[in-house]
Amino acid sequence: MTNQIYTAIAFAPVQGFIEKSRKLRDLYGSSYLLSYLSWVICNDAESKRCEVISPASPNVTQGMPNQIIIKGDYKEKDAEAAFNTAWKCVTHACQEWIEKEINDGWEYKFWKRDWGAWTNYAWEFFWVQSDLVEGDLGKGINDVRQRLNEKKRSRAWTGINWQGESSTLSGADGIAYPKRSFDCNECDDREEKAYNPKKYNYQAEKAIVKKFFQDLSDKLGENFIDPDEELSIPELIKRLITHELITDKLQESLRNNFSNVDILVEQLKKLSEDLSPRSFKYLSRQDEEKYWTCWFQGDGDKAGDYLKKYPEKTTEFSKMMREWGKDFQNQNKSPFCRVIYAGGDDFLGVFYDVKEGRILKSNYCVNQFSKFKSEIWNKSEKKPITASVGFVWAAPGIPQRDVLQHCREAEKSAKNKGRDRIAFRVLFNNGNHLEWVCPWELLESGLLASYCDREGKQNWTHIYNDVAVLESRHAFNKESTEIALGLLEIYFPTQVSIDKKDRETQVSKNTELKSYWRHLVEQQDSWWNIYDLNEKLIKTGILGDRKNSYKDDAEEIDSLKVNKALNHWIINLAKVGFHLCQQ
Repeated sequence: MTNQIYTAIAFAPVQGFIEKSRKLRDLYGSSYLLSYLSWVICNDAESKRCEVISPASPNVTQGMPNQIIIKGDYKEKDAEAAFNTAWKCVTHACQEWIEKEINDGWEYKFWKRDWGAWTNYAWEFFWVQSDLVEGDLGKGINDVRQRLNEKKRSRAWTGINWQGESSTLSGADGIAYPKRSFDCNECDDREEKAYNPKKYNYQAEKAIVKKFFQDLSDKLGENFIDPDEELSIPELIKRLITHELITDKLQESLRNNFSNVDILVEQLKKLSEDLSPRSFKYLSRQDEEKYWTCWFQGDGDKAGDYLKKYPEKTTEFSKMMREWGKDFQNQNKSPFCRVIYAGGDDFLGVFYDVKEGRILKSNYCVNQFSKFKSEIWNKSEKKPITASVGFVWAAPGIPQRDVLQHCREAEKSAKNKGRDRIAFRVLFNNGNHLEWVCPWELLESGLLASYCDREGKQNWTHIYNDVAVLESRHAFNKESTEIALGLLEIYFPTQVSIDKKDRETQVSKNTELKSYWRHLVEQQDSWWNIYDLNEKLIKTGILGDRKNSYKDDAEEIDSLKVNKALNHWIINLAKVGFHLCQQ
């Protein structure tokens, strides 16, 4: 056996870069840029005769994760040079296009320092190599992945000290705008004049910002940039990179700096075509004050643990998830849904209202996830890991950045409450929210669809009102779950869409007249996750894992805590069902 070197590379920030997005096209732009930077590193490594272990399928640019594992001695200086050049191509393409096309009395020499700072210090770059490992693929991958995680914990971030008014979106970066040429004739030191507190004129600066973004809007279209927006340089880059006028310039720069970029250029053209203001205007959230929208964010469960246990399957797993992400993105290009990114086991998407007076219904969105695990996640082949999803039904007028934060929190809630489930969250204009977390097994068995009120209809108002009255009388208490289970028996009756044979195995004869769902929820076997000897999840429980929060000092199950959790689960089912499933 011969000794082998493994190299691991990552860069940051990723989540923050995506979340600081005002419009949907900004989300697409940020997702593309992250994939683009990863692709350039993989392409450069292969050009130096190294093998990319993960991500698999490097010829597919879309959905490229930002952690890269390479078999071979890929030098840090080569990797960082490729990364920096790729980012510089983007920033220079945007900057040069603006300076050439927006030329109505603007003086650009004074903003080059700000663009230079964002070109050189926007990212944190991580590179590690493993020691020589004698012929052991799994050991080499695990070792280099562990070293990369340790490197991330010791960060060396360079912050950019911006001057002037901050972006209305991030609040942390300065607004990107040049100075008017006739304001720069009085002195050569523009910064001393503009940012001296004694000479600073807020209203004058505000007028200049408005004029600059009005000029951009006139050139690119109001659907693309609103004159009232105040974007920072990175925010402006994410927006511009989706316009065909800027992508044409970037393509030229890519060909001048890299080889074998035909795939990258093709994807760039496709991005600008898909996000053309003519075809993408209904996703601009320009009518956000009128309609509710639905967002979802998902992630594979314990993918890191799986790869740590089976490092030799890294390429196989990466290929499987990347193919799934590509298929998921393609199959959801419907009039109602767009998948913004699907980078393997991570994905983000949105359901939105469409033209011609059709309004998005919450129950339509819920129904799209009623068979998610069996028909979408495990489509083609069963995945070795499960998935947790955060589902957010957002009220009109809520800023996109807040919606994205709630998506992330809902996904985290699904994971914290046991994984292999979906967290439904209803987000109101005042910032309050309701949440109900449900295992996929219960959702796919038809729990929501089996609701039936006393009139034989699916009017969730009845159970919602009953819960409100019972709560006002403090009827739910941790001593008992009888009242909550009684609601299940009344509103989720025995007649459910389950084969008779299956029912006979799950419902004993002496409980035949009981509601199937009540019987299921009150059984202790339904409360907890069950794992096999290899710690693989084989059954998902309503309450998730038997964590310490459900145990007393003697490590026994605390019935009071369990009762409280079950009561809340049924109460939240009624409240969230009323808002999401009402016909």
